[in-house]
Amino acid sequence: MREGAGHLTIARITRPRGNKGEVAADDLADSMRCFEPGRIVAAALPNGTERQLCIERAWRHQGRLILKFSGVGSISDAEQLRLAEIVVGRESLAPLADGEYYLDDLVGCSLVDEDTGRKLGSVANVYSPPGGVLLISVVDEERKELLVPFANDICREVDLAARRISVRLPDGMEELKA
Repeated sequence: MREGAGHLTIARITRPRGNKGEVAADDLADSMRCFEPGRIVAAALPNGTERQLCIERAWRHQGRLILKFSGVGSISDAEQLRLAEIVVGRESLAPLADGEYYLDDLVGCSLVDEDTGRKLGSVANVYSPPGGVLLISVVDEERKELLVPFANDICREVDLAARRISVRLPDGMEELKA
């Protein structure tokens, strides 16, 4: 997930779905409010171009976000959107409740041990597996990765202003770095 110039990536299209132009996508916003019918979004395509789209319909199917855009009516139309990132202006999104975060906002935060203050690494990515707990990918100075569940009993405090997440890792979790 990436943020830039007041924009936020809310989804990443993975593949066409069905034969009427629908696409399956990773929901990076974790909120169906971001996918309201009529919302205009930008599709940042892998080739570096951008395409404006209007959300016609959005729903969940088997833990996956499914999107239908106006004017995208076939498998070949949907195939052109494969791997596109769906981007919106931050100002167009509703404010979040306390304890809710846009996943883009977590990327770049330092992960810090709550007890010792030791920096464990920085959040490189956030994964939202279908039907599962969010996982934050934390990369340390040696480029070793640790996947940490974004759960309240582990991620104790998120301070976006300081770009810091205080954690209490379960015993042995830090040894799972890849």
